[in-house]
Amino acid sequence: MKTQVFPILALAALTACSGNVNNNNESAAPADSTQTETVSGDNTANVLKEAVSVWTQNESILGMSEEGKVRLPDQYAMFDLDGDGSDEILLREWLKDSNITGYLALFANGKDGLQLVGLTYQTAQIGGMTLYKNGFVKLDSGNESGTYGQNDYLKIENSSVVRSFIATYGEDEDGNNLDNFYKKEAGQERQTISSDEFSSAIAGCDNDNAYPLDGFDWKPVE
Repeated sequence: MKTQVFPILALAALTACSGNVNNNNESAAPADSTQTETVSGDNTANVLKEAVSVWTQNESILGMSEEGKVRLPDQYAMFDLDGDGSDEILLREWLKDSNITGYLALFANGKDGLQLVGLTYQTAQIGGMTLYKNGFVKLDSGNESGTYGQNDYLKIENSSVVRSFIATYGEDEDGNNLDNFYKKEAGQERQTISSDEFSSAIAGCDNDNAYPLDGFDWKPVE
């Protein structure tokens, strides 16, 4: 489970630990995610425009910009991750020369508005975002040596993050294990749980049940 992450920002939705926008060793509530009112009318075009606006104002995107030029998403995809009838939105920076995803953002899109669930940098292979068929989204963070970090498993229901299960890992100077596990309901303080409770809660979050990024119907952002 120990994955490493490229140190980048703090997500508007959940606090990030040096690499994924919404991870932190003191994890913030998923319910505090950035939200904007869903626009009526041409919903797809308007909500997509709103998602791009949130993307361009994100601290990690701004921090990685060169000479004031903000990185923009090249592609988007829409799909119903939690099965509630409303499509979630994926934005990504498609690095064509390398055929890989750079930045990746996921937005829940429900009646309460647009919610930024996570924004990560995928290319360093030391962290990132994974989407599962059971409605969970995993955000990884850590450091390049792999000596400490955090994995957040965010459960999406009705186009909102309703709870998260958090694993922090590390070692002390003597190499003793410092792993801890938590459960956090939206709007509440996180509670310590056992490793068995954590494993049971995230059952099904494995490679066999993960969506491959290339499997989505990506379209150009215009």
